[in-house]
Amino acid sequence: MIRASLVGFVLAFAATAGLVPFFIGLSRRWGVLDRPDPRKVHAHPIPRWGGGAIAGGTLLALLGVAALDPRFRTLLAFRHKIVENGEVVGVLGLRAQFFGLLLGGLICAGIGMWDDRRSLSPAVKFLAQTVAAYVAMMYGVRVAGLALPGLGFVAFPLLLSQAVTLFWLLGFMNAINLTDGLDGLAAGLVAIAAGTFFFVALLQADTQVLLYAKQLKLAGVLAAALAGSALAFLIYNFHPARVFMGDGGALFLGFFLGAVSVIGTLKTSAVLAFLIPVLVVALPVADVAAALVRRWRRGAGLMTADKGHFHHRLLALGWTQREVVLLVYVITLLLSSAALLLTFFRGRV
Repeated sequence: MIRASLVGFVLAFAATAGLVPFFIGLSRRWGVLDRPDPRKVHAHPIPRWGGGAIAGGTLLALLGVAALDPRFRTLLAFRHKIVENGEVVGVLGLRAQFFGLLLGGLICAGIGMWDDRRSLSPAVKFLAQTVAAYVAMMYGVRVAGLALPGLGFVAFPLLLSQAVTLFWLLGFMNAINLTDGLDGLAAGLVAIAAGTFFFVALLQADTQVLLYAKQLKLAGVLAAALAGSALAFLIYNFHPARVFMGDGGALFLGFFLGAVSVIGTLKTSAVLAFLIPVLVVALPVADVAAALVRRWRRGAGLMTADKGHFHHRLLALGWTQREVVLLVYVITLLLSSAALLLTFFRGRV
């Protein structure tokens, strides 16, 4: 699927780059602007509907790959029969996973963009994120179990599978959303993470389990398109930013990244299954965890915004926005390199 991945990357880059000016104009026309306040680091109102370009560019690219590449269409046609005690109890199809992911991503982008305009309550946003996650699960995007040493694949009961998947997807969505605090920070981080997930899928695709091999190929194409879209958006979003991704972009990117890891990265041994994706996004995950503990200790709402994040602390020490963002890129690249090394030497882990 190297060709399909390359086509997806190029189409996503081109589509997103072309859509950003449209959404900048739309944001200004409808007054969807991020205005300066004491907690924020920008000095002028910035359009905040860039997420529409990210979501639109990614989805258009993936539909384009499906239309242009017959091998990708053949991959999507793959269906796996789920057999228990000698009886077929279900069918898992890659086309269903593909469209479930697209639909869940649309829900995230839509509710996020609506929040960018109307400032929805945390409860409403959480409910919408949960709905998006369950939509993806309905189409087969879920953590069905783990490969345990000596035991092979151990399937989770349905409720446990749903709970783990929900926690995983919500974690990715909110980690990326809360990281989106500086120009180019979230977009660059997602581009690195998506690129890493692409190479992880490539390295793991030699598995002898046919279903896993097919899912890893699909994950590779999805990750390549996501990386292309994030990099294109970075052209407009790196400091000084001309547009913000807003909640629409952050929730979409987080959901998509989490779903790609479910389809692809979580297809190895139990140790690596969770370690690899967590390593790649370790910095935002640690930052979110610290923020939740900090707010809980203060008695503030867990979703209450503050200036205690890692990047805010560096700014307070006199770092520039670019210096902070580039430092985060370097740390993420180092962690991603560790994840790739773990994947490459997985037989020794």
